Amino acid sequence: MIDFILPLFGRFHPILVHLPIGFLVFGVILIFWFGKKYSIYSPIIQLAFLLGGISAGLASISGFLQYQNEGYGWETVKFHLILGILTTIFSFGLWYHLKRAASTPAQLKIKGAGLIMIITITGHLGGNITHGDDYFTEVLPPELQALLGGEVSINEPLELPADNWEEVAFYTGAVQPILDQNCKSCHNPKKLKGELDLSSFKGIQKGGEDGSVLTSKDAEESSLFTRMILPEDHDDHMPPKDKRQPRKEEIELIKAWIESGASESRKLGESNISEDMVEPFFKKIEKPFYPEVEVGKVPQDSISKLKDRGFFAEVIKEGSSFLNISCINFPAFTNSNWNLLTSAQEQIVYLDLTGTAITDAIFESISTLPNLTVLKLNKTSIDGSQLDKLSSNKNLKLLYLNETKVAMDKLDKLQGHPALEKVFVYNTPAAGSGETSQFSFHLETGNLSLPPLPTDTIVY
Repeated sequence: MIDFILPLFGRFHPILVHLPIGFLVFGVILIFWFGKKYSIYSPIIQLAFLLGGISAGLASISGFLQYQNEGYGWETVKFHLILGILTTIFSFGLWYHLKRAASTPAQLKIKGAGLIMIITITGHLGGNITHGDDYFTEVLPPELQALLGGEVSINEPLELPADNWEEVAFYTGAVQPILDQNCKSCHNPKKLKGELDLSSFKGIQKGGEDGSVLTSKDAEESSLFTRMILPEDHDDHMPPKDKRQPRKEEIELIKAWIESGASESRKLGESNISEDMVEPFFKKIEKPFYPEVEVGKVPQDSISKLKDRGFFAEVIKEGSSFLNISCINFPAFTNSNWNLLTSAQEQIVYLDLTGTAITDAIFESISTLPNLTVLKLNKTSIDGSQLDKLSSNKNLKLLYLNETKVAMDKLDKLQGHPALEKVFVYNTPAAGSGETSQFSFHLETGNLSLPPLPTDTIVY
């Protein structure tokens, strides 16, 4: 009936272990703070070490009982336990030494510093048992982890190749990366929370203290899956709500793996997995919007001169040499003013000439901008007769011709442009010309309409 007492006392170890730390650190602080007045404060210092020794002894006993009853391996706890006992002995020894001393003991500060070092190492080893060896270092940058001698383990999000995803091993190539990123920090050989290791196929098959977590071909009977789909505030939800949560697509992939037989070697293509299920994990190669070329920076005084002339001029982002030039405050800009921009023709990637007094002859000058990516010619008098000149702007992606005189037939001059993605022609002759699908780029005409809804006719 009373067999529960010793295991219960063992479980008090995480609470008791903080008492000696407080008492002993307090005692050492007094040694350093009141060293010259030791005779006055010696009773308090002695009491701190006495209470520290008693609580350290109780913590050591409870730690030993927890080791015996909670299934910890000796190799895991031995140094922590030995140093805990050593802390107890050192504390009582220092108390006895101070009690017998008639005056300030020799090298008292050195002895106090030595005790702090033992406490620090003991606490660090205890933290490793509870939280894992990398508890403090796992949040550090990989380079700093390596410098400190740690094992650098970067759990990257799951990525699958779009071209041959069928050849990827379902478990090692898809399931284990998901578990590594979401579950491995608490369930690994060094930190077996719930006696469960989710860092390997063998560990998953073995299960934890509550038994198996995997039932082949039955996800609803596999706690590996069911605990992930519980409400986050549920006591059994995993991972805990304060931890990173797997995406819905990741959980569905784990479910599909279980229902396909939870094989270690079967490939995705052999498991009746649809492409729609794995598509969210395809590697996405993002192409930079602006050109990837090195160009010299325009001197700051040159940018200041542009601003003084009426241009809005700034770099597109910090550290870049590319410029955004706008005439929003320079509506009097004409073709003849182009010479003001020639000093920055390599750097201009965004040019807004909206509302200026330019004509189609400006296209000859615009064609000299090798890195131009966005061009806005809205609300100008151009008719598009020289749009073919833009074929020289190999990086042009977006062209705005809204509220101009450009007709549909003039847009043919842009057909086959090497980079052009979208052309905007709101409120132009081209916008009302009907068919827009014949171009190699997407044409935005602005002729959009919403279907009528029954509620549109209700009078309130």
